[in-house]
Amino acid sequence: MAFIKLNDLEVEVEDGTNVVEAARLHGIEVPHYCYHPGLSRPANCRMCLVEPHVFFPPAGAIVPDRQLATGCTTVLRTAPPNRKLDGKYDFIVYTDSPRVKKAREDILEFLLVHHPLDCPVCDQAGECDLQDFTYRHGHDKSRYLEVKNVPPKKDLGPDVLLYSTRCIVCTRCIRFCQEVSGSNELGLIHRGSHDEIDIPRSHDGMPLQLLDNKLAGNVVDICPVGALISKDFLFKSRPWFMKQEKSVCAGCSVGCNITVEYKEDGVYRLKPRFHEEINQHWMCDDGRLGYGYVNSDDRLQLPMKRVDGEFQPTHWADALTQITEKLSEADAEKVVVIGSAQGTNEDNYVLQQFAHEVLKTEHLGLFGALPGEEHTFPQFTIEADKNPNTAGARKMLSNGTPVLEGEALWKKVSEADIVYLVSGAPERSLEAEEKAVLESVDFLIVQDVLPSEVTALADVVLPGTTFAEKDGTFTNSKGWVQRIRKTVDAPGEARIDWEIIQQLARQLGGEMNYHFAGEISLAISENVSGYAEATHQNIGDSGVKLAE
Repeated sequence: MAFIKLNDLEVEVEDGTNVVEAARLHGIEVPHYCYHPGLSRPANCRMCLVEPHVFFPPAGAIVPDRQLATGCTTVLRTAPPNRKLDGKYDFIVYTDSPRVKKAREDILEFLLVHHPLDCPVCDQAGECDLQDFTYRHGHDKSRYLEVKNVPPKKDLGPDVLLYSTRCIVCTRCIRFCQEVSGSNELGLIHRGSHDEIDIPRSHDGMPLQLLDNKLAGNVVDICPVGALISKDFLFKSRPWFMKQEKSVCAGCSVGCNITVEYKEDGVYRLKPRFHEEINQHWMCDDGRLGYGYVNSDDRLQLPMKRVDGEFQPTHWADALTQITEKLSEADAEKVVVIGSAQGTNEDNYVLQQFAHEVLKTEHLGLFGALPGEEHTFPQFTIEADKNPNTAGARKMLSNGTPVLEGEALWKKVSEADIVYLVSGAPERSLEAEEKAVLESVDFLIVQDVLPSEVTALADVVLPGTTFAEKDGTFTNSKGWVQRIRKTVDAPGEARIDWEIIQQLARQLGGEMNYHFAGEISLAISENVSGYAEATHQNIGDSGVKLAE
């Protein structure tokens, strides 16, 4: 640990910490643009200048260094005993001296020379570092009276626009494409004050390579100004009108930590949230842009039952009564209950209880989205399993008995009279054999969020909820148990999945009486091997890693 004097504070920091991070850890803002903790440090914006102090031997005094230093590249380490400042400090640095303040003002004035100052119409307004730092550290007026450069707006790819007039050439986006995605689509063209971010182009100006890698949306997140814009979010909302909640991406088994930004009428944006062990600072575009089904107009909003081959909306009481009548008359050996790799641990645990304790069946299976491709980047992997909770669902459903999957599942379904299938994967297509097996079932109950090939075969359809509409936990492929949190209300009369299952259990004489998801997590911690520490209270925002 390095013992440093930071302004008027005496603090200890880990060896290798730079001044920007050391200051942030102690509530001190060192403004910066080019620096990002997940990327290399070119120190080209010069906004993070700080004033280190050095020992001056002739006078035996400690004085400000001759030059200011960039805080992002100034690394703090334990000094040898003979190099201690004042006999005790490993480093002395000031982030608020007059020299530093003047340097910041000048740098900001320089960065704003060609900036259009179009904050009222900029998508980044309200979350813009240039706007915020100018207010806190800059001049109140510009001295620049010349004609400003007006470089063109550029379409960089499927979801990214570049408003070049706003760019301050911090090069975060270029370094991301070099170091994290490894795709190298972006670079600098021209020189001096005419520098521009661009993609490679042919002699006739046509793009040779679009920003079309599956991590492209991250360049929008890391842009400190309003230069890189998401087409998906363009002009949707000002950030101060949205609420935020910490959650986990439901796009695959990586379990990227995210922030869900939402309003009463739906989800507006998903952004990555830092987790050192899982996704660092990033997320893929499949997960980022895959929330559309939450807001879909096609969402299932009422229970439906099949009458004379056609679906008719019905009341919850009617649908549940029809299901309980069928289940109460069924032979347990002819009943198959299928959980969802899209559902939470809490949903699947209650479903397992329902199957074992109420229906007395041992035939539990697992259903979810079909595998996709795995994509590996220099610092990120998108896994082939496109379900957020395959690992957790297997643990919740097993209860000492094997969980049916693949051919074994469909063979058991072909022998069943009643199947209760919780899906949550509406885009999951059915193979011909799977469809034929489900068609042969005498009574098929499907719990889902959207109409699908599976719901089309059901006798009763129950509207469930997405990851954005309930509390619970997912277990990712590496054994991290993480929280998801409710952000928006489910549409119509859709209900939380475990609540539907619990109500069915009660109507069939079961004694389940959970009031909220955290109560189920306590039961999981007591009854599922390896989950003793995985209560909602222990999980917090960072998750809990299951023992190997």
